Amino acid sequence: MAMKRRMTILLAVFSMCLTAIIAQSNEKKGRMGADEFKQRYQLYITQQAKLTQEEAAAFFPIYNECQEKKHNLNNQIWKLRKEVRGKSLSEKEYQRIIEDIAKLRIQIDELDQSYIPLYHKVLSYKKIFDVQEAESRFHREMLKGINHPRKELERKGKK
Repeated sequence: MAMKRRMTILLAVFSMCLTAIIAQSNEKKGRMGADEFKQRYQLYITQQAKLTQEEAAAFFPIYNECQEKKHNLNNQIWKLRKEVRGKSLSEKEYQRIIEDIAKLRIQIDELDQSYIPLYHKVLSYKKIFDVQEAESRFHREMLKGINHPRKELERKGKK
């Protein structure tokens, strides 16, 4: 009976340690959920572009709508690229895929352009520019800190 109890306690301690190790490992790898990423992204942009709480509250629903549409277009690009992987296609098929990708990129640029007047309803053009600059910096920082994105974002977000 005592041996069973010891084994149960040992197993429980081992499980807790393993859970802590896995959690630390995930944190070190910089894994974060989509919601946490979105929160950090918005906080970073808000701080870097010096948006007020009111401006951020009015801006991000519009911005997120645009980002979702761009995400869908980018997914279409990735599907086209995936369609080619591991296949030998004719020149005509490669031409079609390249042209389709170019058209989708143009749609993304047109989408960005169409949202500028919507952004301007809640932000000045200077702040829209600052948001775009912050967005670029965020992506550069993510690439630089690819091994430790949480630490990198926390460090940059506190500036």
